[in-house]
Amino acid sequence: MQQHHHTVAGNQVTINVVQSDADLTGFRDFVRQHLRALAVDTETTGLDIYSATHKLRLIQFGTTREAWVLPVEHGGQIQEDTRRALRGLGQLVIHNAPYDLQVAQRHLGIRMEELWPKVRDTKILAHLVDPRGQDEGGIGHGLEALTRHHVDPVVADEVKGLMSRLAKKYKTTKAKIWSAVDIADPEYTLYAGMDTILTARLTQILTSLVPHSARPLIAFEHQIAEVCSYMERTGFLLDVDYTLDLSARLAGEEMAAVEIAKRLGCDNVNSTEQVADVLEHRGVEITGRTPTGRRQVDKRLLATLAAQGDEFALAVQDAKKARKWRTTWVDGFLAGMDPAGRCHASINSLRARTARMSITGIPAQTLPAGDYLIRRCFLAEHGHRVASVDYKGQELRVLAALSGDRTMIKAFAEDANLHLMTARAAFGPEVLKDTKEYKAGKMTNFARVFGGGAKTVSEQAGIPLAIAKAVVEAFDKRYPGVAARSRKLQHSAARRGYITTPAGRRLPVDPARAYSALNYEIQSTSRDVTCRGLLRLHKAGYTPYLRLPIHDEVIASLPAARAEWGAGEIARLMAEHIGPVHIDTDHEVGLRSWGSLYGAEF
Repeated sequence: MQQHHHTVAGNQVTINVVQSDADLTGFRDFVRQHLRALAVDTETTGLDIYSATHKLRLIQFGTTREAWVLPVEHGGQIQEDTRRALRGLGQLVIHNAPYDLQVAQRHLGIRMEELWPKVRDTKILAHLVDPRGQDEGGIGHGLEALTRHHVDPVVADEVKGLMSRLAKKYKTTKAKIWSAVDIADPEYTLYAGMDTILTARLTQILTSLVPHSARPLIAFEHQIAEVCSYMERTGFLLDVDYTLDLSARLAGEEMAAVEIAKRLGCDNVNSTEQVADVLEHRGVEITGRTPTGRRQVDKRLLATLAAQGDEFALAVQDAKKARKWRTTWVDGFLAGMDPAGRCHASINSLRARTARMSITGIPAQTLPAGDYLIRRCFLAEHGHRVASVDYKGQELRVLAALSGDRTMIKAFAEDANLHLMTARAAFGPEVLKDTKEYKAGKMTNFARVFGGGAKTVSEQAGIPLAIAKAVVEAFDKRYPGVAARSRKLQHSAARRGYITTPAGRRLPVDPARAYSALNYEIQSTSRDVTCRGLLRLHKAGYTPYLRLPIHDEVIASLPAARAEWGAGEIARLMAEHIGPVHIDTDHEVGLRSWGSLYGAEF
């Protein structure tokens, strides 16, 4: 048996590395001594859990002072002891449990449903302590950042930097070192074992730091992470033939547009300087400048010129769009699908400061709005239809509930058109839908939700700033409860540096940006509404039919014969009341492809 001795925060720690079946006696004794709880971690060949080449290499168990590293890649008794330990332990302390539990199911055959009830995820605890990422002035939620702040900065630099050094040693990249490194490399096993020791220490520290108001959210967030991990495991069926054809089509469109641009004097449409040269040669005056003083050719300028029929602007726009859609999405789907033709999204259930989710792999939140082309790549199961259920004006309804504004609450109770009400408050009772004034009212409603003011309304509605100011003033006069709520939250943010949502979540607010407090509260509460809906769906047995959660929407694959009924039931279960406000839902059933909800014919 190999052993490492290291120092963490002034204490000596020991890492035991199993090298043969004979070493398992010591591991078994260790597990028996700590049956109540152990930290657990896995080392794999990469993050692509469901690819044909993905492998589980090591699994580690640890306390604050000792760890055991098992080379499960060897299989046999070592793998069997690993299964027995995972099933026998009372609690599993894991950093980013959705990943490790999916690995355990994929390679050890232990269903996540068996392990989730006893998981304590330090990543969840870290977010409840400080939801900000490092780019926002927070600690961050990665193990290295948390170790540096809470445990031992030297260990964070020395041990967590081992993989970078190993990549140099093996003359490979950080992305490839996970499969290239020798499973018995002492630096690798030190790195692996140390992760569980650090995680065990972090769970003690972070648990004590979770604000009292947020303690009930610990169980809630673990349940949300669990449901999202099941959706990840299921995946979304890819129409491989369509996706391949779309990739080729987009590549052809890009080549055609690039050829037009070359004919007009631009060899590289991605070179801003070349594009600017050609535009100026064609008589376009470029007034915008980048922070470094270079000519600015942005999407807005290209769109304006393209709308005027400028051939070169159209070519640049088309080439960039085709390339982005192909490389960012379509080819990514093909590269990431599993052997059965399914794509498995990575759903970070706690991403933003406000706890809003983010999705990669199938980046549903960033796909082109209102366009079916990319979504058409994904299919419901054979004999199923795709359904979408979303909340009706979720954030505005949440705003009404939190602000207690009587006019807004009454409007939703009577199913009145809030955008029309706002527009008429500013422009008079003669305002009709689908007018510039109506659009200004709509933009004002959403701007107030997102913390924007007259400038935002002016830009998005395409109206003069003076008129936008009048609309915003009319909004504040019409709905005084909103302004009162905003003032209360700004006062709390300025005095404490944070606000606490109705769910108990503490959200740090920069005092210089105290005006953001209302937006943070609305976003966070809206996210929790969606999550409570997901938990009700899970309890009712709908999780196997769910494919993606997208902010205020859920995508499902439902048996065709009962798709309408099923979508209606999902909608019913997702709806809820916040005080006097009904957070209602809409549902839509399409054909077999996700794109059919956006106009595709299949």
